Amino acid sequence: MSLARRLTQRDAVAIGLGSMLGAGVFAVWAPAIGVAGSGILIALAIAALVAYCNATASAQLAAVHPVAGGTYAYARAEIGPWWGFVAGWCFVIGKLASCAAMAMTFAAYAAPAGWETPSPWARSPRWPS
Repeated sequence: MSLARRLTQRDAVAIGLGSMLGAGVFAVWAPAIGVAGSGILIALAIAALVAYCNATASAQLAAVHPVAGGTYAYARAEIGPWWGFVAGWCFVIGKLASCAAMAMTFAAYAAPAGWETPSPWARSPRWPS
């Protein structure tokens, strides 16, 4: 059984932009300016260049390998089954970390005071030991 390719170019661009921007736009500015200072525009230009290179490489791989599987399928076809396995799991782990970061960003804005970051139940101010 093969998966049908149903995403349009517009769908793919929307998913790509959402993946690259994510929730970070709500939490990244103060730390980024703290680190980069007046070089923030240069840092953003470098980040945009890296994102462009990543998107272009992914688009080229998708054109050469029109199969379902994304990162896993591309790595498997180009450099072998083991590296496809590794690339696929790295992609999954990266997306899980991204989801965790988005949850933390959401919590920073929406959670009640004291619940913004995870803590063990025994140490929580609202739960008895």
